[in-house]
Amino acid sequence: MGLGDYSHCRQRMFRGLYGVSGRATLWSPAFHPMQRIPCGTWRVEAPEQVRASSLVLEHLRRQLERAFQRAAARGRARRAREAVAAVAAAAAAAREERSRARMECALARLRAELLELRFQNHQLAQTLLDLNMKMQQLKKQQDMDRACRSQSPQEEEAAAAADPECGNA
Repeated sequence: MGLGDYSHCRQRMFRGLYGVSGRATLWSPAFHPMQRIPCGTWRVEAPEQVRASSLVLEHLRRQLERAFQRAAARGRARRAREAVAAVAAAAAAAREERSRARMECALARLRAELLELRFQNHQLAQTLLDLNMKMQQLKKQQDMDRACRSQSPQEEEAAAAADPECGNA
């Protein structure tokens, strides 16, 4: 409930602008030697009482103004901290994104290298299989040549008739 806000009275109170310099301005009721009280009766105050109440109200106004200024300063500081935190979070997210991109690039290079190694491995395996087959063929041919040489001349004629390769050797 603010100053001069009496909802149980149906009478309206005059409110004027109580000037405050700066951003924070306060509204307070205008004070006159005759003032309305919540119960609806009139009371006449002495000029000293009016001055004393004006001083108290002025003191309250200054305290409120300082409190508003401190709250505004704290709000600005909080907003500044939040802005710094947001910038720091954005920078951290950008760093994380760059490191993620670097990792993905490195992984792509490794995949390409692995595919190249796989291809080379396949080629080497194929070469080894071909060499093994040729070695087997040479071994068979060498065994046949030995068998052809070790046979007697009579057996050579029979073998030559049966095996044309042995006769050519």
